[in-house]
Amino acid sequence: MTPVWRGILALVLAAGAQVLLSRYFPAAGKMVDFYTVLVMYYAVSRRRVAVMVMGTTAGLVEDLLTHTVLGMNAFKKTLVGYVMGTLGSFFMLSQPLPRFGVLFLATVLEALTEAGLVLVLGQHVVLPSAGDLIRLGMGNGLVGILIYWMVSKLE
Repeated sequence: MTPVWRGILALVLAAGAQVLLSRYFPAAGKMVDFYTVLVMYYAVSRRRVAVMVMGTTAGLVEDLLTHTVLGMNAFKKTLVGYVMGTLGSFFMLSQPLPRFGVLFLATVLEALTEAGLVLVLGQHVVLPSAGDLIRLGMGNGLVGILIYWMVSKLE
């Protein structure tokens, strides 16, 4: 299977998992963002162009499925994916603990990026609570490590 089709399949699986988790387990759906996990997987394992394409595509799919401002998540995911991919070129992020740290940091950076974008748009900024942000970062980190391990066994 070509890398493009693998990326499309991964995006469909991430979107399906996020929709199903949010619908049937809403509390757990707020603790994991499969789109971020997917983009960060690309950030630590692929070239920057692939990261930017996946970040933009995953963000647009998330925008369409969650009915948010079109392009908000696309910009966040692309920016955070690019920054984390650049960080990955300086540090070895192939072990579980550094990947957990990257996923946690990416979650925080996404929240700050969204706050900055909302502020630039002239809207009222509502930052997520520290507890919610920590839960989301921990959930992304733990689920991301598990998914990265499963993908490494499949390749």
